Formats: sequence, C-alpha cells, structure tokens
Amino acid sequence: MTSKNSIFPNGIAVDQAASLPSPRRGGSQTGSHRARCRTREPSRKWGLHLVRRNGIFYFRRRWPEKIRRLGAPAFLSVSLRTHVLAEAVKRSADLLSAVEAGERNVLEELQDSPVCEARVQSMLREIVRQAMAGMIARQESDAPVDTSDASLCRISAEASLIRNAQQARDWSVASAFAGEIARQNGLDPEAVEAPAVARQVLSLMRRLNELGARVEREFDDPLNAGRDLLIDNGLPPSRDAMKPPMRLSDAIEKACEEAPQDVESKIRVVGKLAVAFFEDVPVSSIVLERSFEFLFTVWMLPKGWGKAHGRNRHGQAGRELCPLEEIREADAKDAELVEEIMSLDTLSIPDKRRRLVQELTPRLTDGYLFVQRDMLNRIFRAALGKKRVGRDVDDEDRVVPSHSQLKNRLRAWHKSQKTSCKLPTRVSRPKRRMSWSLEHVSRLLRSPIYLGTSSPKQRSRKATARKRYIIRDAIYWVPLIMITMGVRPEEILQAAVQDVVRRDGILCFLVGDEEDAVLKNQQSRRVLPIPQILLDLGFRQWIVAKRKSGETWLFPEIQPDKSHGRRSQTFGDRLRNLLKTLKLQDAREDIYAMRRTLSSKLMGLGIDTGTRQRILGHLEGTTIDRHYSDHGLLELKDLLDAVNYGIEVGSDRRFGFPIIVGNRTALQTALDVDVALTDRQEVSAVQLRDAETDEIVFEASISGRKAPSGYPWNGCRQLEEIDVAARIISLSRQYSLTMPASEEATAALEHLLILVDDKPFYIPAANRGVATEVKNTGDAPAAAAEPDIQDQDCRPVNLVAGDLVVCALPNLRVDGTKPTARPGLVVATRSLGSRRFLDIAWGSPLESFGPAPHELAISRSVEMAEAKLDIPTKFNLRRRFLVPEEDTARLHRRLGRIGNNAQLRIQEGLSCAGDISPEPVYENLRPAQPLTVERRRIKGVRPVKSR
Repeated sequence: MTSKNSIFPNGIAVDQAASLPSPRRGGSQTGSHRARCRTREPSRKWGLHLVRRNGIFYFRRRWPEKIRRLGAPAFLSVSLRTHVLAEAVKRSADLLSAVEAGERNVLEELQDSPVCEARVQSMLREIVRQAMAGMIARQESDAPVDTSDASLCRISAEASLIRNAQQARDWSVASAFAGEIARQNGLDPEAVEAPAVARQVLSLMRRLNELGARVEREFDDPLNAGRDLLIDNGLPPSRDAMKPPMRLSDAIEKACEEAPQDVESKIRVVGKLAVAFFEDVPVSSIVLERSFEFLFTVWMLPKGWGKAHGRNRHGQAGRELCPLEEIREADAKDAELVEEIMSLDTLSIPDKRRRLVQELTPRLTDGYLFVQRDMLNRIFRAALGKKRVGRDVDDEDRVVPSHSQLKNRLRAWHKSQKTSCKLPTRVSRPKRRMSWSLEHVSRLLRSPIYLGTSSPKQRSRKATARKRYIIRDAIYWVPLIMITMGVRPEEILQAAVQDVVRRDGILCFLVGDEEDAVLKNQQSRRVLPIPQILLDLGFRQWIVAKRKSGETWLFPEIQPDKSHGRRSQTFGDRLRNLLKTLKLQDAREDIYAMRRTLSSKLMGLGIDTGTRQRILGHLEGTTIDRHYSDHGLLELKDLLDAVNYGIEVGSDRRFGFPIIVGNRTALQTALDVDVALTDRQEVSAVQLRDAETDEIVFEASISGRKAPSGYPWNGCRQLEEIDVAARIISLSRQYSLTMPASEEATAALEHLLILVDDKPFYIPAANRGVATEVKNTGDAPAAAAEPDIQDQDCRPVNLVAGDLVVCALPNLRVDGTKPTARPGLVVATRSLGSRRFLDIAWGSPLESFGPAPHELAISRSVEMAEAKLDIPTKFNLRRRFLVPEEDTARLHRRLGRIGNNAQLRIQEGLSCAGDISPEPVYENLRPAQPLTVERRRIKGVRPVKSR
C-alpha cells in the first residue's frame, strides 16, 4: 500500500483524485501515463480533484447533469500553476469550495426561474384537478371499492405520513405523491424533492386530505366544499375545469382540423418541432418564457433542416433526423469556423466578415420565424381557447409572444450572435432574387434543352450530328411560359388542357380556372393571352395533339410531391439539377426569378405598375378597371409580344414542329469577380477569373492599401486605383461580370468604378425602341503573346493519349502577361499532312466542390504519384488546344500518366464534354506576306465580222 501523500507518475494523488477512466479500460490517456502505473484505489477521502500534466497540477471536476444540459462542458479543468503537491492541495481545496458554492447558486437560480415556477404551479394545479375529479367520480359511482371507514383510515394514515415528513424535513416523500405528474409537466423528480417545491406539494396534499375527509364524512359537493382551494390554484369551480388538460399532440391535430389545407402542412411542421422541444406535455403547462426558448430554437435551425434523411435515394430507407441534433451539429461546425477565421491575421475585418457570411451555416430568416410563431399560436389557441390566446390578451398574460414582443426579443438575439469585434456567428442568408440577365436567358435558350440533346435520359448532353432529340415537356415549356407570360410555376404545372381557350379572337390561358386549383391568392385567377413567340414554336399544335390523345393535364409527368402536395417542388428539383449540370444555376437568378424577368422587361418598355402586377397576379380592383378588362386582351397581347428575348425560330426536317435555332443576344464569356477589402471596407485587391476554366484574366492590388498576403492574392501586381477601375470597365465591355455574393464587396467595387470618366454603356430610353436587338460588343480577345519558359530542357518525345506534360498554353489575359507553365493532359494525337499534333486539355487546381462531368480529376495519392503531380488537379476537356509536337516554345517537359485506364477515362470525359474541337495553336514560321491584288485579262474570242 502507498501512503496518502504519495503520488503516482501519472500525476494523480492517491485517495485525493477523482475516479478518472483508466487507459487500460478504454478511457482517455494523457501524455504522462505509463504502463507501470499501479491501480488507484476507487475511494476518495479528501475529495480533491488533482491531475498532473507536464509537471503542473490541474483542478478537474465534472459538472452536474443539470448544468451540462444548459450547454456547459462535461468537465471543469483549471490550471493550478504549481508543481508542488502541498500547494496544489491547498489551491484545489479553495477552488472546490468556490465551485460548489457557485453550483448551488446556479441550481437555486434555475429552481427559482420563472419557467420552473410556472411548471411547479402547473403541477400543483394538475394535482388539485385529479384529486377533485377523483372525489366527484367516487360520489357518482354505483358502488365504491372500499367503505367510508377504510377510506377515512387511508386518508388519516396519509396525513400522518405527510406531517411526520414535514417535521423531519424529509422532502423525498413529495416525489411519491407528485412524481408522475411532475414528469408530465417537464419537471425532474429531483426538482420535486427540492425544499421549496416539496414544501408546497406536502402542504397541498394536507389540504386535499382534509377536503377528502370532509367530503367522505358529510358527502358534500367537492366543487362547493373546495371552492377556495380551486380558486387558489387557478381552477374555476366547474365540471368543465375538471376535464384532463389537452396535450400538445392533441392540440396539433385539433389545429390541423380547423386550419385551411395550405396552412395544415405548416402547422404539422411546427408541431413536430414543438413535440421534440417540449415533449408531449399539457399545453397549459407551457409559459411565455418557454415559448421564447422554443422560438429561439426554431430561429437557430439550419436552412435545409430535415432534408438530409436520404429517402430520396432509390432503395434506401433513410434515417430519422432530430432537429435539435441538427442545431447542435451546425453550432459545433460554426464554432470551429469562427475560431479558424478569427485566427487569420492576414485578413481584414471586412474580409473575415465576408468569409463568415459565405461559409457559416445559413439559418432560418426572421420572416420565417414570424410565420412559425403564428402556427404555434394556432396550436395553443386550439387547446386553451381565444380567451388565453388572442389579440386582446395583455402582454404579461400571454402564452405565445405577440409580434412586438418577438421583435424586441429578436434584437437581443441578434446582438448575442456577434463576437467581441462585431463579427457574425449566425447568418440567415435570405433570398434576394434578381431578374435573369439577357446573357443568362441566352445561355438557357442555347442549352441542350432547346437546341437538342444526344440522350433523352441525360438532357445535359449536347446533340451530335447523328443523335438529336428535342423533348417538349415541362422542362421545355415551363421556363418559356414563365419568361413570356409571368406565371408562377405551380400555376402552369397544374393547368389542364381545357384551360387553353380562344377568347376575343386570340388564344388565351385561364390561370386558376378550376375551383380546387392551388393558388397563392385570389388575385392569381386571371386570363392571359398567349404570346406570339409561343405560337410560333407550335404551342397551339402541341395543345391540339394533347387533346386528341385524350390527356387531361398539360404536364402529367410532374406529379405533386408527398410532403407538400405541390408540383412546383418536384419540377423545381428536376430543373435545378439540370441547370446545375449545365452550369446555369445562380443563387439570385433562380427559377422563380424568371417571373421577375418579364416584369423588368415590361418596366423597361414603360408599362405602368398596375398593369405589370395584374399580369403577374399581384393586384386586382380599381387599377385593373382603369387599364384593361377581360375585353382588352388584344392590348394585353401587344404588351406581351413587345417583350423580345431575341429567340430565332426555324425548322428542321427531322422534327415535325418549329424549333429554336438560335438567339440574337450577344453571348459573352462570364468572369467571376473576387474582391479583397480593407478594414475601412475599401477595395484592396481584385481578381477576375474565367467562370469556365478558372483562368485569371486580370488581377491587381491597389497601391497604398494593405492587400492580403496569402493565396490567391500573393501574386497581384500593384496599380493605381483609377487604373484598376479603368481595366475593369474595359473588361466589362468584352465579358459578362459576375459580382461577388457579398453585398459589401459588390458595393465597394461599384464605388471604385466611379473614378473612371466614361460614357454610359447603354442606350438612352428616348432612343430605345420596343424591340431593340443587342449589338455584338466586339470580337474575341486578341491572341496572347508567346510564352516565356525559362527551363527549355527535357523536351517530351513520343507522347501518347494519357500522358501528362508541362506546357504553356495561350491565356485570355488582356494585359499582355505571358502564359505560365501548367500541367496538360494529352487527350489524343493527330496527324495533319506530315506533321504530328497533340490534343492537350487545360489543367488547373482541383477545387473543394469537386470536378464537373466534363473534367477529369486526379486527386488520390496513388494517382498523383503516378502522374507526378504535387496537388490535386483537374483537366477541362472542353478547353483543349492543338499543339504541334515539335513546338519547343510551348511544350516544356513530360510528367507521368493518369493510369492504366487512361483511354476509358478520357472517352467518358469527352462524351460529357460534347462535340468540342480543340483550338489550334499556330506558329509564325515565316513573316506575313503583304496582300497583293493582281488583275489579269482573260482571253476572249473576237466574233467574226459578218460579210
């Protein structure tokens, strides 16, 4: 045996340390544990929580369960800052007494909190109600189970037990009387045994026993005899008050029965969250502060909560998701992210804020929280009635907070979600829809959806010379109808064949004509003429074919989803996945924003607000009567026909209907703009990348401002701010710029551009016609200068498909910067005449979001070692160059190969890339000859003169 003052090499004092888990039993192991440590005695006489790490003693103690439930860590670990055992014992004893006193204070405050007090009162009220209901049932029963004498003896014995427990201060007796009722009201048995609560329970039980004895002896009415007792506990002396309180699950079902169909689904969503938070307790036991806590939990839900169940995958049953667990996971992830970004000294405060806004888990918006509050109010009103839950209830008597109370609490919540330097720890990222740009619409109309696909099952594949399919279904028609007529997705998806009619001599579409149609509001019922562009594409013939085949719906392939009962949910998922594959997805220019595109076009034509809102289904009444009625459809059709997207309609002998053959809108290359900000929210560096290839077109830092020193800003050259602004404006005439997602960064960049004194790049409204065609802004960027490669040794020879080579391919930079060497993938070899050419794909670093289908990625360590690459790399099979094999200016040296299945992987990537030809890279082998025009006289036959 060892003495009390001895200490093991692992740093734990014998008979003084807490029972920590042993490493041999699977517990955690500190760096000072050794195999020769002997087993500690489990007993702890002095209660000192000592642990030694690296020679320094630490105080380590587990927090109580109640405090851990409030978010406290499992252990309290504090350094005692000494290596002397005697001093550590003294400091540990002082700290232990302070910690225990603090724990008692915290537990007492929790016990005296308004929430706990309300639960106690609800428990006492339920005890009285059950006791009164039992007395009434005993009086109204046919034959009582026991006689009056036996019942009086039982009441007397129970009263003696309670009196003795009160005298002995034995508060554990209270849990025997109120344990089950306390659990139903959200109280632990330990809380019932607290002196403040147990005293009330035992006193109430004595009054109930006295009332029970009186009723049993004199057979008085319990409601009259116990009138004062009922009123003291908040119960009216009536039989209705003796009914069991409605539980939360029953209140949810009752609220769903009373609510409209479109509100029922929202009530069930809030009910699911409420049961997970409150459990299935009586609604009367929930107080205002608990409602605030529930709404705060809803406010902290991730934006896509409940969608990662996995049931959408074929053959998988999925899993049940707990909303509270999703909140905890999101909080842990965000805490790590905030700590990581706060430790980056190379970023300014605005850049840190922008990264947090972009990378934090998006939570539910404030507007959505008010909707959930209204649904919770419906549930509580179904259980408690309008007198307890209504508009005329005072704020101090409310169970569900009013809108003004919730707004005030939201201000406090927003302040709590900030760091000491005012950086956000919670973001909501609400939708800010923007109208589709002309370039975005043009890319959609030039996609395989409308120009044709090579596979009916994979609509993103481009058509080939042999295979070309144009499928006119919901994916084809609905986007066209939305940008030309402004209808909502659900309005057109639920339309029937009979909703297309001829009225006043023109074809019209009846929106929401059916009585059971799902509409946003009554203003959604309207009559819209079909624009001419849809008729030119054969919309009428398509409807007639549907009618002849006996079909009822325009788009029967889109069925309502099971969770929401809406077709737009199913259609939106399909179209979003397709647009994502086609790289046409935009967070702001989403599917629903197509309606806004038509409104913007009409506003540009000078159409008044009332007419535009009537077309979109937002307004009805005097404004409609002032502008047009159902008899003014011809004027309305002229307005819709005036909107011109540059669609060119033609024909093809392979199809029996008109098709889209092109678009007159100039299609510009998209550039992604990235901006770095200073602490004063000024632009310090800017970078423009090709959205397709990630190639840097322009990058610069502003002189006199502190720019980030890390990647990707470390290679920027310094320019004056006016030169940077002039270069960006010049590029905006050749490219389509995609501004940063951060509003602060976009505003700072747009403010920088005012430094350039330039003419506005738009046509004044006075000179703009109804249908103005967009003129081409210019030719393709000039060819880049010859590359400059310092190392000209180790030229590659005998390259075949699958080989990797370091090469300098032409770039798109307009500042004359020479292209840098990068890895390239030899896709194929071609022989043209007597020369041999290499088809090389463009290589770039692999991003975190993964490669596209047309990109071949090398990311595994085995593949990278065989390919002789240092970082994960992707090769864009849509951006390829045809380089002569003997071109010593562009080919640098050989790397490795992509593996044994090189040809198979290349063919798979090429099939996704479509019919893309490599861009030839020409060499200037001889100087250009001046153009010479020679005029030669042709020989002629002089006619024979007639004699």
